[in-house]
Amino acid sequence: MSRTGRTRLTTTATVLGTLLVVVAEMALLTGIWHLGDDVEHRREARAALSGTLAPLTPGTAADATAAVRAATDSLVASGVDTGPGTPGAAVVAGTDALLADPRDPAALSRLRAADAALGDALDDASRDRSLLAAGIHAALLALVSVGWFVWFRRLVDRHRALERRLTAQQVVDQRERRLLALVQNSADLIVVLEKDGTVSFVSPSSRSVLGRSPEDLLGRTPAEVFGQDAQAVVRTLADARSGDRPVRMRVPHADGRTLVTEGTMTNLLHEPSVAAWVLTLRDVTEQTRLAEQLSHQAFHDSLTGLANRALFGDRLDHALARRRQDAPCAVLFLDLDDFKEVNDAHGHSVGDLLLVAATDRIRGALRPGDTAARLGGDEFAVLLEDTTRETAEAVARRLLEVLAEPVDIGERAWSVRASIGVAVTGAEEVAGEEVLRDADVAMYWAKDQGKGSVAVYDPTRHAASLERLALQNELTRAVEEDELVLHFQPTITLASGRITGFEALVRWQHPERGLLPPSEFVPAAERSGQIVALGGWVLRAACRAATDLQRPDGPVSMAVNVSADQLASPLFLDEVRGALEDSGLPGHLLTLEVTESVVLGDVTAAAEALSALRALGVSVAIDDFGTGYSSLSYLSRLPVDILKVDKSFIDKIGAEGHADTVTLAILEMSRTMRMVTVAEGVETVEQASWLSERACGVGQGYYWSRPVPLDQARGLLGPPSEPTAAAEPEPVTAATTSDTEASVPA
Repeated sequence: MSRTGRTRLTTTATVLGTLLVVVAEMALLTGIWHLGDDVEHRREARAALSGTLAPLTPGTAADATAAVRAATDSLVASGVDTGPGTPGAAVVAGTDALLADPRDPAALSRLRAADAALGDALDDASRDRSLLAAGIHAALLALVSVGWFVWFRRLVDRHRALERRLTAQQVVDQRERRLLALVQNSADLIVVLEKDGTVSFVSPSSRSVLGRSPEDLLGRTPAEVFGQDAQAVVRTLADARSGDRPVRMRVPHADGRTLVTEGTMTNLLHEPSVAAWVLTLRDVTEQTRLAEQLSHQAFHDSLTGLANRALFGDRLDHALARRRQDAPCAVLFLDLDDFKEVNDAHGHSVGDLLLVAATDRIRGALRPGDTAARLGGDEFAVLLEDTTRETAEAVARRLLEVLAEPVDIGERAWSVRASIGVAVTGAEEVAGEEVLRDADVAMYWAKDQGKGSVAVYDPTRHAASLERLALQNELTRAVEEDELVLHFQPTITLASGRITGFEALVRWQHPERGLLPPSEFVPAAERSGQIVALGGWVLRAACRAATDLQRPDGPVSMAVNVSADQLASPLFLDEVRGALEDSGLPGHLLTLEVTESVVLGDVTAAAEALSALRALGVSVAIDDFGTGYSSLSYLSRLPVDILKVDKSFIDKIGAEGHADTVTLAILEMSRTMRMVTVAEGVETVEQASWLSERACGVGQGYYWSRPVPLDQARGLLGPPSEPTAAAEPEPVTAATTSDTEASVPA
């Protein structure tokens, strides 16, 4: 029942109950009214009698006998009880006696007494009748109320029972409407199949799923609806004796496409209201495509389409499991030489095109059954099954040849060189990761032989190679995870004893081996090509530190060592410019130190590179001067600002021989060529005094300070102050190298 219907029924019941109470009250009041009228008539008749008797005296009673008789008769007529012994009978008797002898005073007194007694009786009767009327009224009202309540309660109970029946029916109707709406609007395809397999119902979603109307599918067989997978549907029908069965099938679309669907087949033959199979399907074509795409992406390189490391490892493991003893497997590990420089100089777009071109060359050089993979960056791997060492080497050299062929990218022709390591399995059991590792080690051997080479793994070189490879891998991690730190050794102006600069020296804070000096890892970095990344980190960190060390009372310069690979890189100039801009360090406060061996190979190229650096305002220093060959012959051709006298000459000052003479000659030549001379490795007061007396400009060494962390370098500078007068150099004490205020005495 609706809310309006229930409200109307309740209102009707309330009105009827109220009317019933009103009618009962009116009837009761009418009865009480009539009862009150009788009593009032008697009281009026008695009052008339009393009024007649009041003025009478024994002398006048004879004249009023008629009036007394009339008043008594009226009283009797009003219904006063005149039975024996009643006040009414006494009044009648008194009247008769008075009328018999009107002049008898006793008769008049008796009549008046009887009249008073009748008045009292009538008052009592009036009160009794009022109480009776009130009781009857209350009883009748209670009876009517109880009856009305019982009647209304039954009416409410019937109403509630009716409402429950109506509500239950509404719930059923609502559920049916909801189910119908869900079926009508479901994105899933719902199909009802009769016992013989024909379609008896299809949801409207068939238009969006299959491109066909429900009417077009009614009465059709599974083969007509589901095409090539109809047989699978029939088998599922046969198996679905009870419960649900998962279904996955390909279904033809009206436009010719084939959809991938999945869903559930439910056997409802035992349900009398259905007595059929219900098939629910949803279109998962796009999800299936995405899943296949994700699976491909999980095992293939997105740029080249080659297998990635995971897929290559899986295929390598399977190849090792099925290999024959007389037909081993081989793994080729390729690394493109100088690819990082190309990528950095010309952008990732050119680098990516070069990688794709290299991939095409690699694919073209392999057999159909071989597997090529991109392991990451510019590293590739090739799996050769059922091969020999000779065949593997031949394939590797063929790869070098095809990669070296020029490829046009943009307006340039590029030629790619690679270093290839070859690892061939033997008769023993070996894991795929071990074979790949051996090929990686052999690749580094190829790089050591010279770029564009092939090397075959030799187990006898295994231990040394693994140690070096581990160190190289750890060094890569050290650069990425900030395990490298800089220490700073001050350079002292000998004339004033003041610190005017620092040399940045890299250290490796190894998590297991502690603080490592550069001699333990820089050579490995130079061999592996990691020196460029390492040197770049040092340059940027040193420039930031130099900015932090500046003082208002005088500039502080920073010297940084530069390797041959850095100087030869076409990106080095931009790297220096970027380090200066990022740190805010003025160019004239940065000194780049190169050794004689760096510039001796190609003096012309070195001069061009150094000139470009000087154009940024950077100073150039020749480190370890005097240890190379033909030093004096090339020095005039290079744009050099500073000569750093090698420690080997400083150590021999005061000793026998010609060391003093050579050092003096270097100092004189430096003054002649307007260069600043820095004496390296000063460790004694005698050496410091000797250099100061001979007008050597700057000194550096343990005599003043060992290389210290940045916070101690700040302490060496001390608070800003005015330059002090020149004095004899003195060594720096432990106190002056602490984190507190310190200065370097002259």
